[in-house]
Amino acid sequence: MHKVPMRENFFEGLYSLLSSKISPFFIRTSLTPNQVTIISGVFGVVGACMLAMNSYFYLITSAILIQAYTILDLVDGDIARAKGMQSYFGMWLDIFFDKLIDFLIIIFLSIGVFIKTDDPFFLICGVALMGFVFSIQFIMVLNDTYFKNARRMGKEFIKVNAKTMTKKKSLILYLFVFFRKHLSMQHTTFTFIVSIIAAMDVLEGGLIFLTVYSFLSLVIGVVINFYQIK
Repeated sequence: MHKVPMRENFFEGLYSLLSSKISPFFIRTSLTPNQVTIISGVFGVVGACMLAMNSYFYLITSAILIQAYTILDLVDGDIARAKGMQSYFGMWLDIFFDKLIDFLIIIFLSIGVFIKTDDPFFLICGVALMGFVFSIQFIMVLNDTYFKNARRMGKEFIKVNAKTMTKKKSLILYLFVFFRKHLSMQHTTFTFIVSIIAAMDVLEGGLIFLTVYSFLSLVIGVVINFYQIK
């Protein structure tokens, strides 16, 4: 059996813990990892579409479906490792739904807020959020592709550079690394925050928060990459 990959991000670790409690049930069934991926993807797509409906019932349902999608998105990997059914197609399918659902969440969240407020400012926020979220994901791909040691940065990275930095600068960089590692706007962080926003019915403020938070995550990611290259 293949080991579960290390979940360094706080929210990934949280969802991994939840999926580990559910996975044994699915492993005992005849469902394949790809079938679970499709089921979770359908939950995510329907949940994203419901964000455009100005009804608290639909928003609560949306939050539940997006959470179900996020948990099952890890369950399919648990099944694949347990049954030895890992495949490149399964990896592609998982990534496809991740990107599609991020895209749909932003689209329908922005449209829903615009319909409710009739304020084009929120459409601009949606466009900006789209750019920030997918730029963050590009930075993550860049890390995985070109910076193989990026996951080992943390204290070790700060320690190596401490001689050439002031303590204040070193502390700030360490906080940046911690934020990027655990709290930046990654996929599971994004779906978690969106679900909270939907459940609390605070879509207008939530969209603004997501946009600002994503921008902050992108800036910090770029700064960290700059120091890696430097």
